Order: sequence, then C-alpha cells, then structure tokens
Amino acid sequence: MKDITNWFNPLGKESSFLPDDLMDMGKMNDFVQKSIQDALTPKDQQKSKQPSSDYKVMELMKEVVVTIPVPYEVDVEGIRLSVGSGKLFVGGIWAERMEIALPAQTSRRNGFAQYQDGAIEVRLQKKSSDEKEIFLHY
Repeated sequence: MKDITNWFNPLGKESSFLPDDLMDMGKMNDFVQKSIQDALTPKDQQKSKQPSSDYKVMELMKEVVVTIPVPYEVDVEGIRLSVGSGKLFVGGIWAERMEIALPAQTSRRNGFAQYQDGAIEVRLQKKSSDEKEIFLHY
C-alpha cells in the first residue's frame, strides 16, 4: 500500500498544497476513522438524543399550528402528544420528552394531530378570552 504521506506530497517537498493541520497524518487518520464509524453506525443508535429544533410554530387567528418533522425510522404509533401550561409535550421521537412553548394559551379539549408526509401537524384552538363585559348601572 502506498504511503499516505507520499500520496499527498508525491515529490517529497517540504511545502505542500495542504495546510499544516491536514499534513498531520494522525489527525487526518482520526478524522477518517470517525467519519467511517459515523457512516456505519446503525440508524437505531443514531436516534437523536436531543430534540431537533426543526419544528415550526405558527400562530393563526383562531389556532396555533405546530409542525414537527419525524425521522423515517421512528414508529409513529409510539409518539405521544399532550398539551398544558402553555406548552406542547412530545414524546417518542427523541430520547427525551420535548417541550415546545406555545405563543398563546390553547384549549386542552380542542386539539387535533395528523401524521402526513413525514411530519406531524398539531392544530390547537386558542382559548377564548375569559373577558366578560360588566355593565355599569347609573
């Protein structure tokens, strides 16, 4: 097998077209080994330990819509959604349960979630205002 140093520097010159960091063969070998290991790791072991921030939260006039991408290796039947305290709780996608802050108070009774095209779309109706008019008698 051809010596890797000679492959990058075939003329044996001191100066090379590669930066000094890349001419350190130990560092380069570590990088290549780690890249190969990452590529060969089964998808089950690559399940995100930390929640992804790819989700989108949109506040509409009467509802809040949250769109959460779901990796293809995740079993949709194992996903659990709940709402309360101004947050949407998502479990079963990542190693830990995730909390998504909602921009408005939502009704806990009128929620709807649908899985389609590799994403979950959660629609939560905004809580109607507790405000009530008080009439002034004079």
